[in-house]
Amino acid sequence: MICVDELQLVDATSLQYLLYLATRSRSAKLLMVFAQATDSEQKDAVFNTELLRQPNFQRLRLERLSWEETAQLLTTRLGLPDSADVAYSWYEVSGGNPLLLRAVIDDYRTAGAPPRRGGAVEPVVGDMFVQAALTCVYRSGRIVSRLAEGIAVLGASASLELLGRLLRIGPTGTRRGAAALDAAGLVDGLAFRHPYVEAAVLEDMDPDARLDMNRRAAVLLHQGGGATLAVARHLLAAQSADEPWAVPLLRDAAQQALAEDDAKLAVACLELAYSACEDEELRAGIRIGTAGIMWRLNPSASERMLAEPLAALYADRLPAAHIGRLIELLLAHGRIEEARGAIGRLNAVMSNAGPASMSQFRMTARWAQESGAQDRPPGAAARQGEDAGATRAQLRSRRPSALSTITAAFSGFFGRGGSEESPVAAAEKVLEVSPLTDATFEPIVNSVNALVYAGRPDKAAPWCDALMDEAERRRAPGWRAIFASIRAEIALRQGNLVESAAYATTALEIVPGRDGSVFIGGPLASQILAYTAMGKYDAAARQLSRPVPEALFKSIYGLGYTRARGCYYLATNRINAALGEFLMAGRLAQLWELDQPALLPWRSDAAEAWLELGDREKAANLVSEQLARNGAGDSRVRGVSLRILAAAGDIENRSRLLGQAVEELQCSGDRLELARALDDLGRTLRGSGELGRADAIMGRAWRMAKECGAEELCARIRLDSGLEARDPRPVVRPVSGPLGPKPAVPPSLGTKLSESEARVAALAVDGYTNREIAANLFITISTVEQHLTRVYRKLNIRSRQQLPTALRAQVDEIA
Repeated sequence: MICVDELQLVDATSLQYLLYLATRSRSAKLLMVFAQATDSEQKDAVFNTELLRQPNFQRLRLERLSWEETAQLLTTRLGLPDSADVAYSWYEVSGGNPLLLRAVIDDYRTAGAPPRRGGAVEPVVGDMFVQAALTCVYRSGRIVSRLAEGIAVLGASASLELLGRLLRIGPTGTRRGAAALDAAGLVDGLAFRHPYVEAAVLEDMDPDARLDMNRRAAVLLHQGGGATLAVARHLLAAQSADEPWAVPLLRDAAQQALAEDDAKLAVACLELAYSACEDEELRAGIRIGTAGIMWRLNPSASERMLAEPLAALYADRLPAAHIGRLIELLLAHGRIEEARGAIGRLNAVMSNAGPASMSQFRMTARWAQESGAQDRPPGAAARQGEDAGATRAQLRSRRPSALSTITAAFSGFFGRGGSEESPVAAAEKVLEVSPLTDATFEPIVNSVNALVYAGRPDKAAPWCDALMDEAERRRAPGWRAIFASIRAEIALRQGNLVESAAYATTALEIVPGRDGSVFIGGPLASQILAYTAMGKYDAAARQLSRPVPEALFKSIYGLGYTRARGCYYLATNRINAALGEFLMAGRLAQLWELDQPALLPWRSDAAEAWLELGDREKAANLVSEQLARNGAGDSRVRGVSLRILAAAGDIENRSRLLGQAVEELQCSGDRLELARALDDLGRTLRGSGELGRADAIMGRAWRMAKECGAEELCARIRLDSGLEARDPRPVVRPVSGPLGPKPAVPPSLGTKLSESEARVAALAVDGYTNREIAANLFITISTVEQHLTRVYRKLNIRSRQQLPTALRAQVDEIA
């Protein structure tokens, strides 16, 4: 028997010898088997014709395996059930090619996946399969291999006509080549069955040839009216945008990519357009636009992209039409000092601009002026008189800038549009009607921040959670980092320390800050504050030891970071250093006209430092000033200020002030600050001889501090009150001397209170807010308020602090 493989590769002389043997051995017991690739380029008409003359000649065409035959082979090799359903995925990968199927089986065994009986096993595609596929491609001849390269380059745009024009192959050649690839099980139509094969073909191409083929593919697709994104992908693969139509097409492709939530592709398109563009004004617009889009991916990278347009601005080379958007981005990144400088230059440009140019950036200048970031001395806002009022009136119906929204939560103009709509209602309206897009991202972030700084973190939290989830679904890690940072601050304002540190970690993992971004100041501040409140001073110190850019302290994030550093110093008994940090943060807030207690309560922080230094008068003055500035602001600021004012004031008023602080903080939802106020109130009552009430209140404080994760505060409460470390409920001692009216506990609460009233009252005794009670009992806040009103009346008391602790035991009996 004579066997010859790869007959199409045999030289002419050897073919003549083989033909001689075939024609001279008709009566001999000789079997000759020749294997030749289907549609191979090597054709010897004489050889094939002479073989046909032989009486015993037979031509056999080996077809691909069917699903059934694939299943049988899998049963033989892997012991899988003989079922077409089991073999489906294996057939889809191999196309029924026995060589490819055996390669997949070998990869499967190499991967260590044990064969299973009684269930489908997914194929494993590895090196053996890829090498086998490449062998099939390149042994099929030059035309077939070039066609495979063309299909790999064109991807979903491939057609026989386009392949012929791209490869300069005639219609017959392209049809025969496509048929050969299909017969080999490599393609399904004009697409590779597995992406690994397509990637391997591209990788195996000569780099220069691949670049040239992508460039020509882009030209051909553009000439044929191909899809914009398809043309753009070929330009990117070719690393070339020399055609006159390339830059506009790449900009259009970026917008289409954003519509499909492919921010990476959009940025790549704009980067290539920027490198190919020679028009300075257009280049500036592309760079600033790219910085805006990069927020989706990485706020730090977005921030770095502003360096070039900033340098152009300082050199008076930035076109006027782009200064407004640059200011918006600087404000959005919290870079206030640079925004102030940019606004000064914008004002200079506007003074010489014509009406057409003015319309492009007038509103940006006004947004910036309203935000307090304008280029003017501190306090000038108070002296602008009627002009400032007129400007604010015009702006009420306009979209605010990043910082103006924050300040608007206190100044009252955000979102009014001529109505008396509250900042919270206006922010919620924006969130309800705005889908998350590049155009709405900044207003959405501003609106969430407005809810936080207006004292409604409970409303901001669910919005922030939903936006974080949406950002993750839409492959926008940068957006997710922004919302995670906000969520960390929300958790901190609710007293959820562990949660706050976790959200801050999420933001820092996405934007680690090794490249000089000021954004990291936000999550770092939340982490430092959370770790400090938890008593994890080593962890807080590690975060403080992280290098931060100098630019951080010229940004809004620097305010929070400086305050966090001061709180750490205060907790670790470095009082003078802490005071310096708080006062520095306050000076910057005043300089930037962002001196709002809900944003930065630096006065109460500094007051605590003055108390530690023994200067009660300075402490009292600072918190009194903060209370005056806060006005009708959030209850959290009022509660903290009243607590510190009580500590700085006379003991005669301390119990009353602390009671007011507790009421305010119960409304705020900040359980940690409420625990601190309750601890102070309990110690005050203990010092006045109200041991029973003191124990009950300090028990509540201990439980809240424990829930918040504030172990240092828990330890202090245990030390002051004698509570057992593992028992949050204190033993109630007899009352030895009332401080103010002490309600008498009725002999049987069950005779006075209904079951529902007793349950509500018991949760109130434990320190739950009305909102939390409603959530626990699945009732409305209004119902809780009505129940408490009836409880107060029946027990002849006036506030939560007078609720008897026996209510808790009574509810235990009901349960």
